[in-house]
Amino acid sequence: MKLYISPTEFVEIDKDRETLTTDIAIRSRAMDWWGIFGYLPDPDPVLAKLGLGLEVYRELLSDAHVWSCYDSRKSGALSCEWEIRAGGDSPADKRALKIAEASLAGLDIYQAIMEMLDAPFFGLSPLEITWAYKTRQWLPAKLEGKPPEWFVFDDENRMRFLSASEMINGELLPHGKFLMARHHATYQNPYGERVLARCFWPVAFKRGGFKFWAVFTEKFGMPWLIGKVPRGTGDPDRIKLRSNLIQMVQDAVAVINDDESITAMEFQSKGASADIYEQLISACNREISKAVLGQTLSTELDGKGGSRAAAQAHLEVRDDIVEKDKRMVRTAMTQFLSWITELNLPNAASPEFAWFEEDDVQQDRAARDTELTNQGVKFTAVYYQRTYNLEEDDFTLKSQGSTDSPEFAEDAGPQIPDSDPVDQLAANLDKEAAPLVENLVEPVRNLVMAAGSLEEISEKIPDLFPDMDAGDLGALIQQATAAAMLAGRYDVNERN
Repeated sequence: MKLYISPTEFVEIDKDRETLTTDIAIRSRAMDWWGIFGYLPDPDPVLAKLGLGLEVYRELLSDAHVWSCYDSRKSGALSCEWEIRAGGDSPADKRALKIAEASLAGLDIYQAIMEMLDAPFFGLSPLEITWAYKTRQWLPAKLEGKPPEWFVFDDENRMRFLSASEMINGELLPHGKFLMARHHATYQNPYGERVLARCFWPVAFKRGGFKFWAVFTEKFGMPWLIGKVPRGTGDPDRIKLRSNLIQMVQDAVAVINDDESITAMEFQSKGASADIYEQLISACNREISKAVLGQTLSTELDGKGGSRAAAQAHLEVRDDIVEKDKRMVRTAMTQFLSWITELNLPNAASPEFAWFEEDDVQQDRAARDTELTNQGVKFTAVYYQRTYNLEEDDFTLKSQGSTDSPEFAEDAGPQIPDSDPVDQLAANLDKEAAPLVENLVEPVRNLVMAAGSLEEISEKIPDLFPDMDAGDLGALIQQATAAAMLAGRYDVNERN
């Protein structure tokens, strides 16, 4: 095999080297692979044994202890603060950040993150994105979680939707349409590991323990009433006395003959037997806590007590699990932001989703802003309100020429300085160029909407070029460039 490195030069590549660029160990070549339905079966051992679906795990959430652990684990990540950060320092990167901020502002991100955090419990959590084209931008109109049992994976680990028309192979999902959060997904198991699978048997034994405990309590929790009658008493009289005893259990009142007697028998030594059921239920709850939270001391006290050091060690394990959940959400959200950037500014660096501790970040930001202010950077009142969670009447800004830090006042309203000249020029350019760009794009848009195929668009689009006049737009950009250069020189002269 020859690999050309220039029009006239090539290097020989032998067959062994060629195999280095291809996958060898794949399902289609494995001797134990067979896809009876055209997709990879779910390898979950519990579901395979029961022959059921994920509805089994949803039903487990009706258990009070499972729900408590489920809610506690999700709250660990939901209680943390997050932000999105620019992927770079170029104007395109900053514009990509603004588009991403506007996109997330129109969505219920708290609900989306809460649904992503279902992935550790059900293996994966798919969210469908509905896009809308408005204000010359592609923005997400809806981000909605969908049931994971609707989706399967093929032999190449590509996710497919089991629709009514494609029940065997499933529909291959389009790029940028479904956001996926997965928990411990691997090549062997793309469906992810499910925490609730580790809770199934503890919950099953726990429910059995409650059932037998209830029967035991009903049987031995109250005294037995024994009716005594003379020997030779007939069955009708015995049945009547028995009926009276049953009513006496409920009403504590009975009428009997003077030749009959009633004795109450209590069981004093059954407490130890009843403790067996309580210990079984407590053991099941501890197993559930360890499966979901990685520890037990934050949900219940150990029967033997526990030291402060042990409790702290257990809580540290739980912090690690919360961090793992946050990394999972960050990966999915960063992918979401990359799709937003790809559709609107494909040449810009995509913003990133990041978690942070509120107190630590506020101190770091304050130190950074102070340093930038000393260097001549001028922040707006809106920035201080958004960044430091301040009210409008909490502070005032010094004059435009001052490089001191902002002064905070109790009664004075904010004195907002003039915005940066470069920002004003960019805003004016965007406003004035909008109708010119629209005139250029409109013929292309009409062609695309009317065409029946990509081939038709490819054939007809060159015919549009003679009528597309970009002279006015070019003149506007030249004027804006000259104004920006003058503004930059003026700013340098002012600082010197």
